[in-house]
Amino acid sequence: MAHNSPELVRSSLKGDLATVRELIESGADVNSTDEHGMGPLLTFTPSVVEYLLSKGADPNRQTNESGASVLAGIAYMNNADCVRLLLEGGVDPNAAEEHTGETPLHNCLAKPDGDRHAVVKLLIEHGADPNRRTFPGVKTLGFWRDVRTRGETPLHRAAAYAKKKTIRLLLTAGANKTIRDANGDSPQSWASWHWRPKPLIDLLNPQE
Repeated sequence: MAHNSPELVRSSLKGDLATVRELIESGADVNSTDEHGMGPLLTFTPSVVEYLLSKGADPNRQTNESGASVLAGIAYMNNADCVRLLLEGGVDPNAAEEHTGETPLHNCLAKPDGDRHAVVKLLIEHGADPNRRTFPGVKTLGFWRDVRTRGETPLHRAAAYAKKKTIRLLLTAGANKTIRDANGDSPQSWASWHWRPKPLIDLLNPQE
C-alpha cells in the first residue's frame, strides 16, 4: 500500500513540476495519496502527468477524493491533453465509480459548458463503452448540480448537454438511442426536456 504524501499531491495539483520532481527523486512514492485518498495523477498539468507516468505512477490505482478514477475527474474538467496521457498510460477508460456506476464518459458529458468533443473522441478511440448505464437513484456530484443518477447512458447526458457533432460521434461508435433510463425515458426525451434544437432531437429519434 502506498504511503501518504500530501505534499506530493498538493504540488502535483498546483502543476509544480519542479517540486514534484524533487519529491520523487527524494523518495516519495509516486502512487502515494493525501489525507483524502487522492493521488498525484489528479492534476491538470500535462507535463506533471507525463512525468509521474514515466516514474511508474499507476493510473488504475489512483483515485480522486471520492474514490472515482483519476480519469473521471480529468474528463469531467474537459482536459484533453491529460486525458490522452492517462489513456496512453494504460488507464481503464471504463472504470466505473463504485456507488453510481458512472464512467469517465458519463463524467465528461455531465456539464453543459464548452465543447467536449475532443475528450469524448479520445475516450471512444480507447474503448470507452457508450452504452454503459449508471446505477439508478444514487446521489451524484457528477452533474453540475445536485441530482441522482437515473440508470442513464452517456448518450442520455450528451442529449442534454453535448454538441450535435459529439452526439453523432457517440452514435457512430455504437451508442444505442433506444435504451431507456430507469424512468423509461430515452435520450430523445432528455434532449426535449433541455430544449435542444429540433434537428438534434430528430437525430435521436429511436424509430430511425
